[in-house]
Amino acid sequence: MSLKSNIRAFIAAAIIVATLTPGVGKTASNEGLIKAAFVFNFIKFIDWPSSAFEAPNTPIKLCIWGNSPVVAAIGSLNDKKAKNRIINILRPQEIRDIAQCHVLFVASASQSKLKDLLGATDGKAILTVSDVQNFAQRGGVIGLFVSGGKMRFAINRDAASRSELRISSQLLKLGKIVSTDKH
Repeated sequence: MSLKSNIRAFIAAAIIVATLTPGVGKTASNEGLIKAAFVFNFIKFIDWPSSAFEAPNTPIKLCIWGNSPVVAAIGSLNDKKAKNRIINILRPQEIRDIAQCHVLFVASASQSKLKDLLGATDGKAILTVSDVQNFAQRGGVIGLFVSGGKMRFAINRDAASRSELRISSQLLKLGKIVSTDKH
């Protein structure tokens, strides 16, 4: 799929979210499906360093940390294809196990471990995504949030840079750019 097609798909998902789901938070399943669609599209707009993958056919390892209603929807991305790679869903049990991930989704119920998780991913080629409040400002790469009844996302370019991730300019145009809070 060309970059132009990827951009159209992401914009279509964003338009659906913005126009057809004015009460995004009304049902957990709808919210989960929307967040899963965002995660899937984020993968399409991120470039990892070549050293992140052992071979051209190495799967993208999408790890899920914690539990929430969103987890099942994100789990449905297993075996989907993005960036010419199959997505494999993993559920690491120990923080040290997240080093194998290319993408780490941190469920909002995992806030107590957030500092440790972000510390373990900082400087590694891992795209961190979460719906934890102010996730990107706290050091994650992409944070999902609801504003005005619509799903939005914040991007921490510094966190992405430390992880050697390149974010498409098209994705940067769609997200809110934030920095890590220093306090």
